[in-house]
Parts: sequence; C-alpha cells; structure tokens
Amino acid sequence: MRPVYFNGKFYAAGMNGVHRAADRLIREFDQLMGAASPDARPSRAVLLLPERHKWAPQLDNIELRFEPRGHSQLWEQFILPQRASDGVLVNLCNLAPLLHGRKLLLLHDAQFLFPGNSYPLRLRWGYKLLTPWMARTSARVMTVSEYSRQMLDLLGVVEQDRCSVVHNGADHLMGVPAQTGAAAAMGLTAGGYAVHVASAKTYKNTAVVMRAFELDAVAGTPLVLVGADRSELERAGMKPPKTAVFAGRVDDAALRDLYEQALCLLFPSRTEGFGLPPIEAMMCGCPAVVSPAGAIPEVCRDAVLYADVEDPAAWAAAVANLRDDPLLRAQKSSAGRRRAGDFTWAAAGRRLFDLTTGVACN
Repeated sequence: MRPVYFNGKFYAAGMNGVHRAADRLIREFDQLMGAASPDARPSRAVLLLPERHKWAPQLDNIELRFEPRGHSQLWEQFILPQRASDGVLVNLCNLAPLLHGRKLLLLHDAQFLFPGNSYPLRLRWGYKLLTPWMARTSARVMTVSEYSRQMLDLLGVVEQDRCSVVHNGADHLMGVPAQTGAAAAMGLTAGGYAVHVASAKTYKNTAVVMRAFELDAVAGTPLVLVGADRSELERAGMKPPKTAVFAGRVDDAALRDLYEQALCLLFPSRTEGFGLPPIEAMMCGCPAVVSPAGAIPEVCRDAVLYADVEDPAAWAAAVANLRDDPLLRAQKSSAGRRRAGDFTWAAAGRRLFDLTTGVACN
C-alpha cells in the first residue's frame, strides 16, 4: 500500500473550526494506524508540518516532517506535490495542490459560491476559480454532509459519485471536564439563559436572535453570546438586547459548562454545510432551537425545535416553550443526546482511514 502524506500547512495558522476538525481527523488516523494490521494500513504515514507552526499534534504512528516554507501557498502548490509524489496526499482544509493527482480533498461546504456568504472578495473568487479544478484533479473528494455533497454537485464543483460524506464529530467536549462555575461566574442561573454562538457574518443570522430577545415573550431571559464581542456585532449593524451577556471566546471546559447549565442553544443560520454547535450542545444535554436551513435538518432531525430564519417571534416563542414546559425540554434534551451520539470523531476517523487506504491501494 502506498504511503500517505497529510498536508499540514494549516498548523501555521491559528485554530478555527476547519483547522480543529482537520487536526482531530489526523489524530484519529494516527490511532487507527497503530491498531491496524500491517497489510491493512499504509506503508507509512507522514504529516508535513511547517517549521513555522503555531501548534502541532502529538502523534504515535504518523511521522512528523518539518518543512521550511510549509506555511506558504507557493509551498502548498509547488513543493508539496513533490514531497508526496510517491503516495496519497490528504488535504483536509478546503485547499490542495493542483499538481498532485493521487490526493483526497475535504471541502466542508459550497458556501463560497453562495451570495451573502461574507467571504472577502479576493477569497471568494479564489475559491470559485480554483476549487472545481482542485476537485477535478483529486482521486476522491470528501464533504461533511449529504446537503453539501448535493450542493457541490449542483454548483458544478464535483459530481456526487466522486464525493463521499465524512460527518464531523462532536464528542470533543466530552473529552474535557466542564469548568464548574463558569456560567455562575457570569451571573447566570442554571436553566435560566439561552446560548448563541454569535458572528458578524450575514449567513450566521445573529440579528434575528437579537431581535427575538427584545420581545416580551422572553423578557428578562439572558442571551449569552459566545464568540464575537459587542463592538464586532455593532460594527455589522446589529443591536444587542439589554439582556445580552458577552462570554467572548471560551475554551471547551467553559463552553461545556455553559451548555450544560443553559435553557437552550439558538442556531439561526441561513445555511450551513454541517452545523456543529447544535450537536455539541445536544451532546451536553442542552436542547437546541435551529433554523430549517442547509444541512441543519439533516444533522438535527426531530431532536430539536425549529424556527423560521426571518421570524424573531418564532425564536422567542420556542425559547418560551422550553422555559415554560419542563416535559418538552426534557424530551428534547433526551432526544438530542441520542442524536448527537451518532456523530463521533472515532467514526469520522474510521471513514477517512477507509477512504484513504482505498485510494492508496489503487
């Protein structure tokens, strides 16, 4: 079986959702390499890591190879194909070298082709021009949901029969103990507040949640905003409600406590390739109110409450229903835990391992 190389250019950048998923998939692959018999695994696996990396994984079975210019796009396009010329090259962050033909490419979604996606113009056109070419020159393309798989086909990026689904996992929060008292330190009462992962990006639709919390149905209920700060949202033209509590960017331990103590999570996106926060919250027993958009219904199914993306009153009513009906909240909490249990990083890693070894055998 041919060797496998991982494009580790993303370790030169800070951690975001895409980078975090890529890192976790590499670590899961590393464990599977150690557990597989010699005839069922690649002859070797190598992570090509920039010398100027900001973070890096601890691996037992994947070799680390440091690249002096591994942080640059020129390295990714012209040097990386040479480094991986004798094997399969795995690219997990939406970009890949055009000149390597035996590669796997993970595209998280097709949102770079949607209007109102909040991508900078240069980045949007770069993705629009290069991504279909990258997909055509890949032995296999992967994405994170059936919805994204269909969109990538309909928009001419890659045909469905050349694209495989590798769902994200959500059990990373279960790997750390909750930071006891994180919610209480913000003046929050267990079961008395809603959580929203806020963003200034238009498609994340934070504005509809803010308008909802100006309504009488949820008067006095704190809205805890994780992620974007007040100034960032106000620059985007949003007006935070009086009950807004800005938690900022929190680590997994604090986020787990916020979820476990919350009345519910609100996720109003206009589109998503997967939609991780509802599954994270549901795994912690926190019911979710979500929009019926993008991959969200595929991922959440009937374990959540739905509210229209344009209707603040519907969001306020859903929160009020969970607050006033303990049986409904208990039902959604239980259903959410069951549904979230379908999305583990071990399963995602196994899927990647099988797809990669399949290409490495051909």
